[in-house]
Amino acid sequence: MTITVNMKPEQDFTGISHSGYPVSLRAHGLFDFPRKGITSKDLLLMCLGSCCTVSAIHILHKSKVDITECCTQVTSMPEESDLLDLSAIHLHFDLTGHQLTESTINRALNLGTEKYCHVSNILRRAGIDITHTFTLHSPSSDRPNTVKPSNSSLKTQGLHHVALTSTNYAASRKFYSEIMKMQVEWEPDTDNVYLTNGNDNLALHRGNPTDSNLDHIGFILNSEEEVDQWYSYLSDKGVQIAKEPKTHRDGARSFYVYDPDGVSVQLIYHPPLSKKASNS
Repeated sequence: MTITVNMKPEQDFTGISHSGYPVSLRAHGLFDFPRKGITSKDLLLMCLGSCCTVSAIHILHKSKVDITECCTQVTSMPEESDLLDLSAIHLHFDLTGHQLTESTINRALNLGTEKYCHVSNILRRAGIDITHTFTLHSPSSDRPNTVKPSNSSLKTQGLHHVALTSTNYAASRKFYSEIMKMQVEWEPDTDNVYLTNGNDNLALHRGNPTDSNLDHIGFILNSEEEVDQWYSYLSDKGVQIAKEPKTHRDGARSFYVYDPDGVSVQLIYHPPLSKKASNS
């Protein structure tokens, strides 16, 4: 990728993007004549703000969170510093949407500003401290949104899913598929197979003799949205999260928690199984 910067003293100072989009630039403090445009510091802060905002909103959209607007304020510290004196940058996200929960928003902003924003990672490596805060609003009001999904409406479709770790994988696969006559629903590789009798799902994972036979148990949910609602609910209850919500290659979406005895529990939306469970 190549961009172009054209400068004619006392005339035009323009940056042209790889796609051909022009931006008026300003050489702040280096020339006596007035010039309208964006300074290098402005560009840096805008680049950070746009990268973090896009990353966070993308995560929220994948989690089916209904965001209608996001206004990000990026503040340099000290505020009047030039690039050489810049020591910290603070981002404040003003988010508007339906039924926004603090735990879900906080997770997305943490990932968006710390893990997935390359601009943020570069600046951190340069020794610049980057922090963020956020405020939530409902679409009909400018007041912070405190509405959360009703816990009383959350319910699972029951235990229709069990996963086993097999130390004799080939024999176990033959036993459940041929002798027990379960259908192979999905076999992503030679170490994992998912079988079903129509209203249930059994996962077999190749393992070592030291592994527990029980890999995890799974509660079926009706929708992807319910997965994220359950995640927020259990997070607020202080339940230990084993794995964050994730959309899988087969279209399912799930996350894992630990019960008090350390058993892995999966809450999963699995399209074929979820539809059958909800209709039964």
